[in-house]
Amino acid sequence: MRRAFLMVCLAASTTLVGCGDESNGQPAPDYVRKIIELVEHVENETVTHTDAEKVDSVGDILTFANPVFDKANAKQVATDQGYCIRTEVGKSWECEWTMFLADGQITVAGPFFDTEESELAITGGTGAYVQASGEMYLGFRDVPPPKVEYDFVYHVIVPY
Repeated sequence: MRRAFLMVCLAASTTLVGCGDESNGQPAPDYVRKIIELVEHVENETVTHTDAEKVDSVGDILTFANPVFDKANAKQVATDQGYCIRTEVGKSWECEWTMFLADGQITVAGPFFDTEESELAITGGTGAYVQASGEMYLGFRDVPPPKVEYDFVYHVIVPY
């Protein structure tokens, strides 16, 4: 009995996997993979504290809207805006934001860690980035205080 059940499960999973993108009789779409390397300059961000003492606490909200520069950090090529909610004091935030580029927008969601690099999911986009997916790597840049800059490396996948 157990063997029959496993054979039915195996047959069902093979059928589901076989359907893929071609289940409607159309060939699977072709995709373009693109890497976009940018540098965010933190110039406009605010933390709204949720406790009366105005200290770092779970539930705090960070909002921001910043200029974003090319890989060489020489020319502004975009802006971003979004928000993060503090999930672990002194350690991490959960964030969502939009990058506004000349040819469209890219949205991301995921963690921002206070002291280590982060990887966020690309959740969609507009213009050249409609139906975008992939991931974005966020890294710290070594700049003298009070400057704060982050490397944003988008690994974007879009159908064409």
